[in-house]
This record gives sequence, C-alpha cells and structure tokens, in this order.
Amino acid sequence: MLVLSVVGVVAVAGVATAGVMMAGGWSAAEPAPTAQAPAYRQPTTASPAPEPEPAVSSTTASAATTAPTGESPQRIRPPVPGPGTVITEGPKSAGRKVALTIDDGTCASCVDRILDVVERTGGKVTLFPNGVYAGSWEPQAKRIRALIDKGQVTLGNHTYSHQVSTQIGPTAFGADLQRNEDWIQRTFKVTGRPWFRPPYGDRNAAIDAAAGQRGYRKVIMWSGTVADSQPRSEGYILDAIDYWARPGSIILMHANYPATGKALPKILRMLERKGLEPVTLQELLAGDPQAR
Repeated sequence: MLVLSVVGVVAVAGVATAGVMMAGGWSAAEPAPTAQAPAYRQPTTASPAPEPEPAVSSTTASAATTAPTGESPQRIRPPVPGPGTVITEGPKSAGRKVALTIDDGTCASCVDRILDVVERTGGKVTLFPNGVYAGSWEPQAKRIRALIDKGQVTLGNHTYSHQVSTQIGPTAFGADLQRNEDWIQRTFKVTGRPWFRPPYGDRNAAIDAAAGQRGYRKVIMWSGTVADSQPRSEGYILDAIDYWARPGSIILMHANYPATGKALPKILRMLERKGLEPVTLQELLAGDPQAR
C-alpha cells in the first residue's frame, strides 16, 4: 500500500482540490505546484471523436438486470468504531480490478448522466455525495438504491458541507460527517459506513480518528485523478485515465461538469482494452485485511 506523506490544498477556479504527495511522486487533483509539466502526458484540448458505447457482455448484462437477492450490502447497522485506516489503492489480491470513485455532485444533469451510463452498461462505480448538493442526489435516490442492491454502486460519505476538515477541526468535522450519514440514511435507506473520503483530500491523524469513532474506519484517498473538479475536456479526462489506470487503482472523479459523464462510456471501453475490470470499492478492497 502506498504511503501518504504530504497533503496539499490548492484553490482552483473557486474550488479547492487536493494534491497528494505519494512515495512515488504526486498523485494530484492538480499538478504539483511547480513550473514543470504535469507527470502524465499533456492532455488534448479538444474532445475526442465519438466512439461506440462499450458493449455489455452477457455476464455483465445478467449481473445488471438480475433482481437482487438477500439484504443490501450497505444495510443500516450500528456503527463499529475503530481506527481510521488511510487507503490509497487496492491490495495485490485485487488482481486487475480498479475503482472509479465519483465525488460531490454539484451538477444534477451530470449525476443523472453518470447513472444512465452505469445502468445501461452494467458498469460499477463508487459515489461520495455531499448532502449540501441534495438537489442533485435526492431525485435519483431510488435508482441509486437499486444499483447498490445490485452491487453496481458503493455509497460513501464525503461530509455534508464539503469544508476543509483540518481547518474546522475534529469536533465540527465529526458533526458534519454525522450530518451527512443521517442524510444518506434518510435519502438512500443505507449507510455510507465504513467509507469516508476527505473533501479536498484534506486530513490528518485527528480527522482520521474522528471518522473512525463514528464507524468510518476506511479513509479513502486515491492513486490517480482525472482532475475534473474544474472544467475539463473529454480528451483531458481520457488521457488522465490512460495514465493512471493500473491494477488496484482508485481513481478520483467528480460529478460536477458534463465532460465526466460524457467520457464515462469511453472510460469503460478503455479499461476493457487495458484488461482492467471496474468494480466498486467494496469489491476492490474485499481481500484487504486493512479494509475490513
């Protein structure tokens, strides 16, 4: 597992985005704050030509259309407190699986389009919604709950108001995290535990501990990002996926601008060409003792 050593917060176009220094270099929502070019190749500025939607295999189609059996994998249970474990990628036992994780939801039509793609293709994603953007998420509650029950979506907690956790402190942070858990339970009839993603990737030991005390024992960071917390072209997003996608990757995305949803079918096709399997976080980390 990668070792997190520094977390930086960069304000871009009014939206702060996290820069995370890993042992092997920057895995950032924006390039490292230097004059050098970004680590991945310069993304194209124009959207790529349209390409066919990813084909739905018979196995995927069956999984996507079969009625769920048994209880929801995120059934509401009492919280299980414990230390907050920082996770940046899947274990080696995950094989060629990758997790596409989608935060925020400032754009209602973007959330709708992402869900359309997931339903149509049988794809799998993990969603980290904020209650402050309830207008984007609440109209989709039944769809999201159905996808959770089918195993196509894992739902996590990104806090209610998307503040900088270390600035507001552990007490206010814990209240905001719980407020979002309460909203998740009311809206989707599931729990977001144990999955917590810090807004902007901003966290420290005190924030991790406060999350763990509330049953959010898995602090989900990322090993790559498409940097779409500000407007990007489809070409930029696809180039970033091409660079970061590898076995075990946890890739950061956002439901904030249209290009992400437009690119999602092409992302699924690209992963298929690379021999990678998109899965939920729950599936990616199923074999990791630290993620239990």
